[in-house]
Amino acid sequence: MINPELMKLLEKNDVLDILKDSVAYQMQKIYNVEKTNEGRDWYQELPQIVRAKFDNYKTDYGHLFRIFELEQEQMKNEMNKGYYYWRLLLSSCNTYRNDLVECDQQLSQEFNLKVTEAISDNVTLHECIGVLDKHVVEN
Repeated sequence: MINPELMKLLEKNDVLDILKDSVAYQMQKIYNVEKTNEGRDWYQELPQIVRAKFDNYKTDYGHLFRIFELEQEQMKNEMNKGYYYWRLLLSSCNTYRNDLVECDQQLSQEFNLKVTEAISDNVTLHECIGVLDKHVVEN
């Protein structure tokens, strides 16, 4: 059974929104590889084993995205089946946070804007990552 602390993440709307956003962002990054010549070249130069893993992640994140579109109980049932999707969530949340921090720093440098909590220091995102870091492995 999945750690109950992880399942609680699915019960809060603000947290669920962050999780959905992070998965959507990760999928966007994965699919953007196909949209540029550099991305397509990078993909073609990957060793076959790495390319297969990348393709599997693309499929798995697509499935995770569809899980988050289910009704609350169905979503909880799917997410309760194993830790793999929780590990994908941890990865997507970390990517999302790191890119938000980088974006915030670029805006600050380029336009002399203040760093804002809403962009890179998102409390809810940090809390999600904290719970995922602590409980994303099987006991």
